[in-house]
Amino acid sequence: MAEAALSRRSFLTAGRGSVREPSDLAITIRPPWATQESLQACTSCGACADSCPTGIISMVEDLPSIDFKFSECTFCGECAAACPEPVFEEGIAAFSHSADISESCLVHSGVSCMSCRDACAEDAIRFRPRIGGPFVPEVLEDACTGCGACVAPCPANAIVMRIEAPEPVNA
Repeated sequence: MAEAALSRRSFLTAGRGSVREPSDLAITIRPPWATQESLQACTSCGACADSCPTGIISMVEDLPSIDFKFSECTFCGECAAACPEPVFEEGIAAFSHSADISESCLVHSGVSCMSCRDACAEDAIRFRPRIGGPFVPEVLEDACTGCGACVAPCPANAIVMRIEAPEPVNA
């Protein structure tokens, strides 16, 4: 009898799969260089989703949405190049979100894990030493590009994207 292979992620999450916290479900991540305002020009053609080489863009409620569950954004620009409408804006930050490590991180259960740090090409996740336990991860917001490379490798599904509040405009 052949046994199904058990992935490291499945083992460490104790069969929880890709269950996310309820607060996660309300956050919709839009493609890079797209804003809420520019998305009003979206015709729901799906060209951005079809052209994404990492497959993280899908159409949700007729608008492009990103899911970092299986891969990351490489900022290749294929989505913007494929879009026939003025949805993708030049000269703005690619994303308005950054990674945030929730309390479900394995480190809070006394387990040492640095998979998020190892996946981060920008070195935006550092680990702060502490006495009597594993090092604690911290996201350096200024260095985080919001690419989502840290999300899929996290065995505890502890990394979420936090939308940054827009800066107030002084009149």
